[in-house]
Amino acid sequence: MNYFSKNIKFLREERKLGQSDLAKLLEVSRDNVASYERGSIPKLDVLVRIVNLFHIDLKDLVEKDLESIPPSEYTLAADPGIPYQRTPQSEDLTLESLQKLVEIQEKYIKTLEEKIKAGSKAKR
Repeated sequence: MNYFSKNIKFLREERKLGQSDLAKLLEVSRDNVASYERGSIPKLDVLVRIVNLFHIDLKDLVEKDLESIPPSEYTLAADPGIPYQRTPQSEDLTLESLQKLVEIQEKYIKTLEEKIKAGSKAKR
């Protein structure tokens, strides 16, 4: 299961950031942050900024429900002043996480395309 959108909102609220605040930190629009929280997957460069901002492994961000588990069970630096120390993982795990994100994004795009197609047929 993909917990990305739920985790983005959880991490943002945990840090007491508004969507606009997070958008500035990620160098995206507030609408982008809102769409990530609704299920849209950001581009890879934004994903990297999210991982670095929250000091969390991509695998944890995507595959764990961070809200329902204690912080000791995921990799998160509580103090933003502490440099991010990525837990050792094989390249396969990171690639696997990215592939899952791509698959989800492809499904999301397909769903949007179908909605657009259905909407244009309804207007005819």
